[in-house]
Amino acid sequence: MKKMFGKRLREIRTAKMLTQETVAELIGIKPENYSRIENGLSFPKPENIVKLSEVLGVEIAELFQFSHINDYDKILESIIEKLRTDKDATVITYKFLKSLGKL
Repeated sequence: MKKMFGKRLREIRTAKMLTQETVAELIGIKPENYSRIENGLSFPKPENIVKLSEVLGVEIAELFQFSHINDYDKILESIIEKLRTDKDATVITYKFLKSLGKL
């Protein structure tokens, strides 16, 4: 849950083109604590969840909408785009799949 929340938080923050430092300052916590939240190492206090929704301009419920993470078509599209545009990622992915016996 912490990891999914952190990932969702990062998605919303980057879409709003805000830095971790800016969000941390606006909700009144240290940047390193905010980073821990986005990295799924800790979970914000309830009062900070309210502040996050206000700062990011979203409803609290939107912070917990994780269903997009499991959308197969979006995942596949993202992977294909990454492989198409990043030679190093393609090579690493190939080696990884080969080591698993999937290729």
